[in-house]
Amino acid sequence: MLALIIPILNSLLGGLIKPFVAAWTDYERIKMTTGEAGFEKAAAADAVVMTEAMKADVQMASLKVQLYGTPTYRIITLIAGIPPSVHFGLVYIDTILASQFLAGHAVLGIPKLPTPYDTFEWAIVSSFFLVHLVNVGKSNVAAWLERK
Repeated sequence: MLALIIPILNSLLGGLIKPFVAAWTDYERIKMTTGEAGFEKAAAADAVVMTEAMKADVQMASLKVQLYGTPTYRIITLIAGIPPSVHFGLVYIDTILASQFLAGHAVLGIPKLPTPYDTFEWAIVSSFFLVHLVNVGKSNVAAWLERK
């Protein structure tokens, strides 16, 4: 239907519609080409970032294997890691039991550490158990899609 109306309107308006339609289609084509180019560049940048992240993960894994296998690391873990972890866990369990059963009274009677040392204990516990970040950040493709 539109294919029949456009030639009639073009002949009536003296050739004004064809340049307008041509300019509009050129604009849409350029916009689409630019968008595709942006996606391609974002995907290529993500590929580079992910390749480097995988190389870094492989290096970290090999270093961890070398480190965790040494007797020195095992001794340090036993001396410096287990006591703070056990104490932290007992304080945590005591807090849960107190809040659930006796309305704030300690059940096991495990005292919490004083102010600077509780931070040190948390740092030790988190360094042994919170090993690696999961998310390395927003990808370039996701950033490109948010702009669309």
